[in-house]
Amino acid sequence: DRFNLMCATGCNFSQVYCLFEDKDKKISDIFEDTAKGKPIHDFVASDGVTQRLWTADEDCGLTELFKDKCLYIADGHHRYETALRYRAHERANGAAPDAASEYVMMMLVPMESDGLVVFPTHRVIHSLKNFDGKQLLLSAREFFDIGEITTPEKLENHLKSEYEAGKMSFGAYIDGRYYILSLKSTPTLEELLPNLHETLRELDVTVLHSLILERLMGIDKDNMAKQINLRYTRDMDDAVNQVKKGANCAFFLNPTRVKQIAAVGGAGQKMPQKSTYFYPKLITGLVMNKIK
Repeated sequence: DRFNLMCATGCNFSQVYCLFEDKDKKISDIFEDTAKGKPIHDFVASDGVTQRLWTADEDCGLTELFKDKCLYIADGHHRYETALRYRAHERANGAAPDAASEYVMMMLVPMESDGLVVFPTHRVIHSLKNFDGKQLLLSAREFFDIGEITTPEKLENHLKSEYEAGKMSFGAYIDGRYYILSLKSTPTLEELLPNLHETLRELDVTVLHSLILERLMGIDKDNMAKQINLRYTRDMDDAVNQVKKGANCAFFLNPTRVKQIAAVGGAGQKMPQKSTYFYPKLITGLVMNKIK
């Protein structure tokens, strides 16, 4: 659909969202200096988020500073893959080496930015036949220390403290009760997940998918990709309500760390599906890149 849209319109309507390192803040300083001027657009969108847009001077130095930067696709890899396909299509039809189809519109955000917010995406398991929550918790004790939490507020606070301490933990709502699951130190993840790249083994979502969904619940990767027994939500209350209305159980994750995203991308790996949610989402149509 994205490819057909590009062929029909010759345009990018939304950006590929990329992160980059800016430890010396040279690029961020240019952004901040530019934002001191009057924006060319300034409005509140329907979702309540204020949108402002400035244009930078051509001689501000951004192009030179970005020459050696590594860009990490945080959101929009399908858009990027579509752009590659579109470029190949245009080349096959005689496009020049410097044609506009050789480029794609991107939003570039420094990893060090205070405004960079990553939220978790929670998992709801549904439609599993013969689901047994008590047996699942019993089996999970092989890999996790499990404690019952009395309220969702306490669970959120516990997850936050585990995150700040650098521990790998996630919450669960099973059979009407809240639990915290913290990964045991032995056996090691290298022993448990030997076929995964080390950067992927460090992700909470990988551990949840591999050890619980796949190994203990029988939900394989194809099942996850097609969402046969798996749904996603960013709202913990929504996940709990889905279970109360008939879903099997829910799992709550901490947000993925920006440095983990960079490590996975730097190793040439791909993040698992729905492992990050960047907020606020980029608004579509504020900037459009006319290719033809």
